[in-house]
Amino acid sequence: MATIRDVARRAGVSPATVSYVLNNSGPVRPETRERVLQVIAELGYHPHAGARQLKRRRSDTVGLILPTGERRLSDPFFLELIHALGDACADHQLDLLIATCRDPAADLRLIDRLYKGRRVDGFLLIDLQRQDPRIPHLLEAGIPFVAFGRIEENGEFPWVDVDGEAGIREAVAYLVGKGHRRIAYLSPPLSFTFAHHRFEGYRKGLAEAGLPFEEALIRIARPTMEAGYQAIRTWLTEGLPFTALIAATDLMALGAMRALHEAGRIPGQDVAVIGFDDIPMAAQAHPPLTTLRQPMDQIGQALIRTWLAAVNGEISPPTLIRPILIRRASA
Repeated sequence: MATIRDVARRAGVSPATVSYVLNNSGPVRPETRERVLQVIAELGYHPHAGARQLKRRRSDTVGLILPTGERRLSDPFFLELIHALGDACADHQLDLLIATCRDPAADLRLIDRLYKGRRVDGFLLIDLQRQDPRIPHLLEAGIPFVAFGRIEENGEFPWVDVDGEAGIREAVAYLVGKGHRRIAYLSPPLSFTFAHHRFEGYRKGLAEAGLPFEEALIRIARPTMEAGYQAIRTWLTEGLPFTALIAATDLMALGAMRALHEAGRIPGQDVAVIGFDDIPMAAQAHPPLTTLRQPMDQIGQALIRTWLAAVNGEISPPTLIRPILIRRASA
């Protein structure tokens, strides 16, 4: 196996020059850099990752703690997110370590154990609560991180988020433009930051359209397909009149569409339905689901860029990404 000294000897340079080329860390003339890179390719030399990491006291690993609650591991949205993060990590020659935690109270201990053990250089936070104890803990401990989402009192920390409020406001305006006046709303618990912002989009969208805000048209349920199904069954049993439905997640919307079908009410004809996420199942639903797409590639790249900046001690401005309304037959 070739070593850095073998590359230096063949290229007629010092081992330090080879290191400068590999790490882009020192001045090297263009012709010398080209010669070193050619020798590296000829010899099939690969730097020893462990030695480089030890020298820099870095693991080149992003930590993602994934809750194993009822929604997360079964939700296709999170599989899409992990795929996007994996691609972004690969682009930056980083590894992604996914750890699971059943008890949210144990998150802080797991964070400390992984970071102090040098398993990761910092963390990605998902599933933010409006009052999230992880944020002050990480800030106080000086552990680099980036949050996918916001908290109720946004302090000085790096975050990337999708503008759920703007997305739902657009969905309300779209339905109002189709002539709907009684628009029901299906939401996960508002303790989740993303659910809170999307709910605010519904409330503000109604106000902008001059429509009343009616508590009877709102249901709070678990963010699952079954919960969406049961919520709509209850509404239909109660005889609640509505001509359109916005669900804050696609899974809830798909469950709602199943309940509508069973009641003989055809989504897209009798009741318009809009979801949020654009998971792969949305386009395959019957009828295909109108939804707000979260641009996963853009999200993944933004999160990893912001994470790298945090690890390097740099301050990144917040990133707010607009979702895209995908019009399909359900609305």
